[in-house]
Amino acid sequence: MDGNKEYKRLNGVKIDEKDLKERLFDIENIVVHHKRFTDLYDMIRDCHHLNDRLVILGDTGAGKSTLFKTYELAYPRQKKTRIRNGHTIRYESVPVLRVELAANSSPLNVASKMLESLGEPFYNKGSEKVLTGMLKHQMEDSEVGVVFIDEAQHIVASDTQKVIYKAADWIKQFDNDVKIPIVFGGIKEKAKRIFAANEQLDERFPNKQEFNVFPYSNPDEQKEFRGYLKGIEAKLPFADRSSSKIFDPYLAGKIYYASLGTPRTIYHLLRHASSKALKDGSDMLEEKHLFEGFDLLSFVTRPKVINPFDEKVFNLNVAMEKENLKKP
Repeated sequence: MDGNKEYKRLNGVKIDEKDLKERLFDIENIVVHHKRFTDLYDMIRDCHHLNDRLVILGDTGAGKSTLFKTYELAYPRQKKTRIRNGHTIRYESVPVLRVELAANSSPLNVASKMLESLGEPFYNKGSEKVLTGMLKHQMEDSEVGVVFIDEAQHIVASDTQKVIYKAADWIKQFDNDVKIPIVFGGIKEKAKRIFAANEQLDERFPNKQEFNVFPYSNPDEQKEFRGYLKGIEAKLPFADRSSSKIFDPYLAGKIYYASLGTPRTIYHLLRHASSKALKDGSDMLEEKHLFEGFDLLSFVTRPKVINPFDEKVFNLNVAMEKENLKKP
């Protein structure tokens, strides 16, 4: 989203539904290119253009899928024509093929999902062997330059070593046959089992990087986190967004506590809070809106969590101790 986009002033008048929907959509499309994001983006580009392989493993909600989608957008699909056997054939060039696996995906499901993304009408007709063969042919026809397989841990359909090994062996053979760059993404501990199951596969993907949530334990980490929040603030859908100051140490500590440094949670919080603010006719995001937005979040795994946005003095370490969480 364009950080220079201007929004009309509300001046205390409740926003209309159409404008509210558009502004909340803008929040969902905010991408901040912080240091780790940029470093990994550059690694992906090197992998793509140097015909290499890369694995990016991280915490849930750290922004891995956003990273992949951002890279995909930089290489849009194009309608082209080619001459084959004297006939003009129309086709779609797919520089980046990105698929996000569903839970309990077998190699058959993976091949089917990739064929569907490539526009193959018979993507779910056939055995694993048949669909894998179709996939290799279709990828060549579509001029695929790099493959992203996100949520790779879902290819492990069960915890049995036999199933894990079968999945790892399929990936190894697929990589061997297509001979184009492949980027895997997944949740750390779960996805690692795929590579641990097959030594040859592990050796083919030696470059394994981590993309984790923001830490907050020292001044440098706090500065980085606040810089990330400042990047978000610059793109918030308010006429006076620069007055929100969500990167101020006072609010940054509270936002860290609410999210534990997880970008996905931060965006959920800001979306709910912004919705409240815009419905109030506010031209900036205030702490009272963050208070209301926080109450709309679900914290099933944090039964002792408190709402930090009560405009009172907040001690992050004390709040973490009360939840028996590791101090930042």
